[in-house]
Amino acid sequence: MRRDHPRRLLSRAGVALAALLFAFLPSATHADSRAPVHDDSRPEAPDQGRPRDAFDRLLVSAARQTADYEKARARTDRLRNRVNRLRTETKEAEARARTLAPDADTASPTGPDPDPAPAPDLDGGTDGLPTGDLGADFPTGLPADVPTAVPTGPPTAVPTAAPTAVPTTASTAASTAASGVAADARALRAELGQAVTRLHAAERRRTGIRRRLWRELAAAQPGLARPAADCAPGRRSRRPHHAPSGWVAPTSDYWLSAGYAAPGGHWRHRHTGQDFAVPTGTPVQAVGPGTVVLVSCGDGFGNQVVLRHRDGYFTQYAHLSRIDVRPGQRVAAGQYLAASGATGNATGPHLHFEVRVTPYLGSAVPPLPWLRRHGVRL
Repeated sequence: MRRDHPRRLLSRAGVALAALLFAFLPSATHADSRAPVHDDSRPEAPDQGRPRDAFDRLLVSAARQTADYEKARARTDRLRNRVNRLRTETKEAEARARTLAPDADTASPTGPDPDPAPAPDLDGGTDGLPTGDLGADFPTGLPADVPTAVPTGPPTAVPTAAPTAVPTTASTAASTAASGVAADARALRAELGQAVTRLHAAERRRTGIRRRLWRELAAAQPGLARPAADCAPGRRSRRPHHAPSGWVAPTSDYWLSAGYAAPGGHWRHRHTGQDFAVPTGTPVQAVGPGTVVLVSCGDGFGNQVVLRHRDGYFTQYAHLSRIDVRPGQRVAAGQYLAASGATGNATGPHLHFEVRVTPYLGSAVPPLPWLRRHGVRL
């Protein structure tokens, strides 16, 4: 036992040294850790002489801009809801003021309220002052019992008349109430104008972010927005399913697999969509009404379709086995687009579904909250 002990020590030292050499020295069996991992949500960088790391930096910057766009969109939605609420309250206050004082100028300008231009301030009412003749209560002449000549002799007392009380009538109270309601209406209209101004500023910021993001991604992916020549459409698409809410799930009989921003070895950074695990040939349908802006194939997404919707967002349906729509075609919610498959960089049959701010890779947003805003819960 004692003679074998040094051999065991030498053997262990040799194993440790071999492990260190394998870890730190390059060899044919040790892959470069910087090599890109195949990602079914990211095709290879376009061949324009642009280094891969530069394309990655662009996608990281695009992700930040997309997050800023979503924040601006949420702020715009909050401001728009506030403007709508203030507009309703202003109209109700003006209607009450007209009811209390029909002759007062408490109505808004002729025609509907300008939208999204700021509404003008209310210019009506009398600022709480009575509108009747003030001469009866405030006479300007001298009383009749005051003599015009100065008498001689000892002074005599001149009787003074008691001051006349101002009567409080029902018409004065109604006028005061109407003036108060008119003042409230003017304050609401002024607040409405300020809210509309802030809404304009938020919309300009949101539009600016989107234009800048679109321009940068379009410069890096010039061929993404045009259909590939070798990707011919299939048969004519089927009629849409009945969609009471106007929006539907992109497929049926599924189970949700990889979600948005999911980490893992299949993606170099993060997953940019929601995967629906379905067998090959499962019908894929439009989640909402829109227009087909892209039908392409051959990259990491395989066969794919991109739709543009009325709210300005885009939806992508990727890894399809066949496509039955053409670019420029208008589709309804629930309309058949294609059949699911495993084309492109996919480890198995599934539907890769994305929601984007632009039609380009790099502008994806979380798809499930976006679907929930349209009444679709998965």
